[in-house]
Amino acid sequence: MKALVLAGGEGLRLRPFTLTTPKSMLPVANIPLLYYQFSILKKHGINEVVVGVGYKAEYFRQFTGPLARKAGVKVYLSVEDKPLGTGGGLRNACGFFRNADEPLVVVNGDIITDFDLGRILAFHKERNACATIGLVKVSDPSAYGLVITDARMKIGKFVEKPKPEEMVADTINAGVYVFSPGIFDAIGPDNPVSLERFVFPHLLEKGMSLNGYIHSGYWIDIGLIDKYRQANFDILDGKVRFFETLEGGPTCEKRGEGKLLAGRKTVLKEGVRIRGRVIIGENCFIGKDCILEDSIIFSDSVIRDRCVVSGSIIGKGALIENDCVIDSMTLADKSLILCFSRRRG
Repeated sequence: MKALVLAGGEGLRLRPFTLTTPKSMLPVANIPLLYYQFSILKKHGINEVVVGVGYKAEYFRQFTGPLARKAGVKVYLSVEDKPLGTGGGLRNACGFFRNADEPLVVVNGDIITDFDLGRILAFHKERNACATIGLVKVSDPSAYGLVITDARMKIGKFVEKPKPEEMVADTINAGVYVFSPGIFDAIGPDNPVSLERFVFPHLLEKGMSLNGYIHSGYWIDIGLIDKYRQANFDILDGKVRFFETLEGGPTCEKRGEGKLLAGRKTVLKEGVRIRGRVIIGENCFIGKDCILEDSIIFSDSVIRDRCVVSGSIIGKGALIENDCVIDSMTLADKSLILCFSRRRG
C-alpha cells in the first residue's frame, strides 16, 4: 500500500524558519517532522510513500531519501511546478496511484499524530465510502474548518472558520484522509484547488459518500509558532506515546530544574543551568554560566558565556555573544546578537 504526504506549502505562519527550511523538514525534538510521518505510516504497514512537494523542492530532493531509508520506507517525490493547494497536490500525484485498486491514505505534512490508520482504513472499507476524513475534537473550532456529521458519522456539511452561532459541533478536519481510487476523477488537472474548501463540498453536492472518523489520541497542527513550540515540548513530556519507542527517536535527560534534549556534538560548558524544557540541536555550543529555560535552539548555534535564553526559539546557525538576555523571542537562522543585548518579545 502507498500513502501520500502533502508537503507543498510555504509555511508562511512559521516564518522566519520556513524562509530557509520547508515546514515538513523543520526539526521537532531534533528530528525532521517528515520522519515522524514516515514512521507512523510504516507502523501501519505502508511501505511506499509519495511526498507532494513544491516550495523548496530541492531541499526535499537532498534530504528525503536518507530520512526514508532510516524509517524503512521507499519514497517518491511528486513535484509541483506551481502552488496547487491540497487538492491540486493530490491530483498532481495521481500518476503514482493510477493502477491502485486499494484505498489511498493521505496525510497533511504539518501534523503530528498517533492516528490509528488501521482503524480508519477498516472503517472506510466497511462504509464503502468515496472519502473518509479523520476528525479530532477541539475546545474552540473557530480557527479551523468545522465538519458536521450525523449519528452514523456521515458528513453533511463543512463550515470554514465558523461563527459562534455556527459552532454546533466540535469536530474538525485532522488532515488524515482515506480515499477510494476514483477520487482523482473529481479533481481537474493542473488547477490550484483546496480539498477542504472545494473538493469535499463538491463531492457532497454530487451526492458522494463522505464519512468522518474521530481520532481520540494525540494530534497537533504545527502550522503556528506557538503550536510548533508545543509539539516539541509535548514529545519531550512523553505525551505522544508512539514516539517514545521510535527507533532513533528523541530521548531527554533530567538536568537541574528541567529536562534537556541535546543533539550530537553539542557542548555545554560548566555552570549551564536548565529550567523547564530545553531542546538543543546538533553541533551547538553553550557557554559558561548560561541559563536556558523553555527554549528551542536549532543546530549549529553558538551562545556564549553568561547569557539568559527564556521562552525563545533560536534559529539554525545563530550567534549570541556574551552577556545577552533573550526573552520570548523568535530569532531567524544565522541571527547575530551582540554582547550585552537585551531582546524581549
